[in-house]
Amino acid sequence: MTQLMLQCLLPILIIAFGIVLSLLLIAWRRSQTLILIFTLTIFSVALLASFSLFVNLASDIQVTTLVKVDSYGLFAFMLVLIASIAVSLLSSTWLIHTTEVHDEFFILLQLVVLGAGILVISDHYAALFLGFELLSISLVGLVGYSRDSEFSVETSFKYLVLSACASSFMLLGIAFIYSYSGTLSFTDEPEILTNISNSDSSVGNVFFYRVGFLLFMVGIAFKLSLAPFHLWTPDVYQGAPTPVTLLLATVSKIAMFIVLMKFWFSQAIFVETKSSDENILFLMSIFAIASMLIGNTLALKQQNIKRLLAYSSIAHMGYLLIVLMVISPHSVELAWQSALFYLTAYVLATIAIFMTLQLTQYNHHNTELDVNDWQGMFWQNRSLALLIIVAILSLAGIPLTMGFIGKFYLLNVAVKAQQWWLISVLIIGSGIGLVYYLRIIFVLFSTAIKANNVNEKNNPKELLPLPLTLTPAMNFSVVIIIILSVLLGIFPDLLANFLVKPY
Repeated sequence: MTQLMLQCLLPILIIAFGIVLSLLLIAWRRSQTLILIFTLTIFSVALLASFSLFVNLASDIQVTTLVKVDSYGLFAFMLVLIASIAVSLLSSTWLIHTTEVHDEFFILLQLVVLGAGILVISDHYAALFLGFELLSISLVGLVGYSRDSEFSVETSFKYLVLSACASSFMLLGIAFIYSYSGTLSFTDEPEILTNISNSDSSVGNVFFYRVGFLLFMVGIAFKLSLAPFHLWTPDVYQGAPTPVTLLLATVSKIAMFIVLMKFWFSQAIFVETKSSDENILFLMSIFAIASMLIGNTLALKQQNIKRLLAYSSIAHMGYLLIVLMVISPHSVELAWQSALFYLTAYVLATIAIFMTLQLTQYNHHNTELDVNDWQGMFWQNRSLALLIIVAILSLAGIPLTMGFIGKFYLLNVAVKAQQWWLISVLIIGSGIGLVYYLRIIFVLFSTAIKANNVNEKNNPKELLPLPLTLTPAMNFSVVIIIILSVLLGIFPDLLANFLVKPY
């Protein structure tokens, strides 16, 4: 283990060492404020270390057989840490309404981040499965953490069953793939698969490879909420505490999609496209089309904000599957750039909406908010309303936002791969999404419209009780997210060029 290898593992080591120190800190003194500050410090230091490593990384570093550190994984881990910092801050506003001291919540949160970190830098099925299990088991505890919640037991049980099923499918799929390739390493697999494909002696094992590929994809599809494996998503999103739902919608999705891309680009389907392998491409296209249409269509009738965002996330994961449709090694860099840009836009918009949701829940004395509970927010708190508007427009893919540029990148990938059906469904799905996205924006202004119709002269702000006052830190966060979402939508090269490494 050289010094360079240790430096590459530094962000992960910071998280792992921080977990040990957090356990010692809890044993010494139980304090929600103290563990929150310590958790934020760990995440911030790991974020700075990741950024420094990303900027100075001259090439991909194979640390061990299990781990490979590259610029794509580092950037994804930075997104994970940013989302985790947001989750930590929002968790503090939720935990303050409980009577118990919940230090263990932040321990589980740190374990989730560690699992996600292992996933995004994994280069071996063993490391992948280790990170997957660490992420999943920690999320099971977090999903059911609010014991007083009406849906706590049901939600955690559903997610536990989901994780067990996904793990079983994935592990069996890995076994079948290994029986064909004879290796568990992502790096060695393309060369081995190429040699096997040129040999007639491997014909009998091809069936097991394809079955393993399918089983592995089923496990990934469960975690990414891809249709038809999406049925758990709205129930778990609704039943979990809001900060944990944000964790599911961002950290879990980022880590699993990066793993999916690494897995996909190391398989035989990408090494040498044959007529038999086109069936796998067709299967992935079906996953993408079904997710885009089902997610957007089922979101139309949703009033509960969490359930609406759950179906929305299903559609967005369907959009992202387009980057896997490249059929040339020369398009891989564009696929990674498109995926990371879209994930950045998705994470910023999701953080913005869940931050508003968390801040307004206790303001309405209701932990299950409907869309109508945001009625007239523009006249009560314009900063939060503008935050929601920018986030919604970004998710909908409206110009001058990051979401629009992200979808443009996806369309570019689809055009290069000549996936015309996917392009058509993406446009149709985005059109359907406009219906429920714009409905939220109309609700933000609806109080003023209603007041004008009845010729009321009162201040529209008086129509909404319990005005919400934001702290300076919250106001600063709102401004930063709005500026980033619009600035990177107008000048996308600021991020796009940052994602492309010279090597």
